[in-house]
Amino acid sequence: MCFLMTSKITIGNYTNIKPSAVKWKCSVSNFTDTCSISLPLKTYIRNNGTVITNYSSGSTEQAITSLSDDKRTVFKEGDKVEVLLGYDGNNTRRFKGFIKRINYAKPLVLECEGYNYQLKDKIFNKSYKSITVRQILTDLIVSTDIQLSDAIPHIPLKNVVFKNCPGLKVLEWFQKECLLSVYFDFNSLYVGASKYGIKKPRQKLRLGWNTVDDNELKKDTVESNVIIHVVEKSSTGTVKRTKSDQKKYSTTKDVKARSGMPDAVLKEIANNLQKTENFSGYKGEINCFLEPHFDNGYVAEIIDKRFPDRNGSYFVESVDGSFDSGGGRQKITLRYYGTVDGK
Repeated sequence: MCFLMTSKITIGNYTNIKPSAVKWKCSVSNFTDTCSISLPLKTYIRNNGTVITNYSSGSTEQAITSLSDDKRTVFKEGDKVEVLLGYDGNNTRRFKGFIKRINYAKPLVLECEGYNYQLKDKIFNKSYKSITVRQILTDLIVSTDIQLSDAIPHIPLKNVVFKNCPGLKVLEWFQKECLLSVYFDFNSLYVGASKYGIKKPRQKLRLGWNTVDDNELKKDTVESNVIIHVVEKSSTGTVKRTKSDQKKYSTTKDVKARSGMPDAVLKEIANNLQKTENFSGYKGEINCFLEPHFDNGYVAEIIDKRFPDRNGSYFVESVDGSFDSGGGRQKITLRYYGTVDGK
């Protein structure tokens, strides 16, 4: 059976754009989604305000350089981008964001970023005596097209001050100071104690059948006697430790967190860090086709007839995709976590 690769790409006011290649990447560990779109150079450049589709003579480079940067192509930095890819017209969304940079080369390359792009030039000045994570984010995304995920939990904070803080540094503050997971689900922003906070679809992968390569899915066994302590130090010097639920241990690993966060949130953070510390099981990369569709946060239900030990549920940490003349591929980074929600 033969499948025809198809696409539906919108950039700015232009629809049904046909690329020569697309690459995209998203991850639950990074709030910056990226995408590069390669296009035929002569199809999307201008000459004296007219879109050039064919050259009868002369230099393509000369036609480009005779115009200022913001008029060389029918596109411009900041244009909205949506990329849907698939087979036989069954296209699914792979990326949603904005043009960050235009690379004038052969082919023309549009370098794009996700919705974090709308925060990069924002300066945030707010002080809160008592606030929640969601309310801070609500204030942060004013005048953007960013939406907040329904999965953001209720996390109260106290005595929070942002002074001349770039928007992206606010997201980094949640990551580094509060030890929270921060990532985008296209234009929806999630911040929470666990990277597993958004419940996404499950997709089945039968290794060797609807996959290209699974050689990097390998077993990792860790014998850890370490217990995680999330440590808070208040302005008065008081130190508070929140332990994970690890029962047996011989050493302690301290991880600093901002003071004043709820005990339940700190406990969840400690246990999630403990799971990473104690991880034993299969993890790594699988290279598969464009179907079934995967995004970060999906669950891959793996079936392996050759090595049944690899069967089970895997969390999709990241997706690194490509779409070009060589075919469509999704390189998904997986971590085994057994059963979730009783499945």
